[in-house]
Amino acid sequence: MAEADQVVPVPYRLTDKVEIRRHLNTDREWSLYALADLDDGLFEHCDWWALPQALALVFRGIAIRPVFVLGDAESTKMLLEALPETSGYLNLKAHQVDAAEGIYRYRERHEMSRMFLDAFRPRPGIAEPLHAKDCRDIERLYASGDGGGIAFAPFQLQNGFFRGVRRDGELVAVAGVQVASRNEGVAAVGNIFTRPDCRGQGLAQTVTSAVAMALREAEIQTIGLNVESTNSAAIRAYEHVGFRAHFSYCEGMADRLRR
Repeated sequence: MAEADQVVPVPYRLTDKVEIRRHLNTDREWSLYALADLDDGLFEHCDWWALPQALALVFRGIAIRPVFVLGDAESTKMLLEALPETSGYLNLKAHQVDAAEGIYRYRERHEMSRMFLDAFRPRPGIAEPLHAKDCRDIERLYASGDGGGIAFAPFQLQNGFFRGVRRDGELVAVAGVQVASRNEGVAAVGNIFTRPDCRGQGLAQTVTSAVAMALREAEIQTIGLNVESTNSAAIRAYEHVGFRAHFSYCEGMADRLRR
């Protein structure tokens, strides 16, 4: 076939879980969150767009609408062009950032590290399980500081993996998961927060360790988390638990520039 006659692939909506899973497992670590979104109860909030070797996800289950793209730079550009979103929380690897130029612009771009639990080292301290009845306490704790809980949604408490520390009856530290799937064997630890006046006491390690223990007891094999690359204190805390950085990427709220 002559070069001029070659058909340019067009992004299309994808609903087949088997096909979506096949795409995601080509880069399981980058697809950590998206794999968990295959579970019933989350899958209903997902819009998937595909190319032969690439995939994009818009997750509508939380207000910031995370946008995830799996693919090379050219495929990323084609998929982002196809998305109907005027704004969303855009997650891109380094090779994808330039592809978004002229389509989406970050309001504020965060340089992130994705860490994985490579050699679990339980940390001292007692953390209690948190459930739906504790939701108001958790939201009050997040409201006490600097932007904690941006990716928290009450439905996340249903999985039973949230843990917290109380002082004089007040919740002062919390950790949980943003997503977790026993079916896919993945979990993303997140929503980790310590009240500002209680920091520096190892509470982040205590609650993160307790969540990791619960996930391991649930036989979830791939356990990751995200942390801002400049947050050296948090990175050290997670390293003490046994997490190690595997790669860097960018995230942040982004707005569409043109259609």
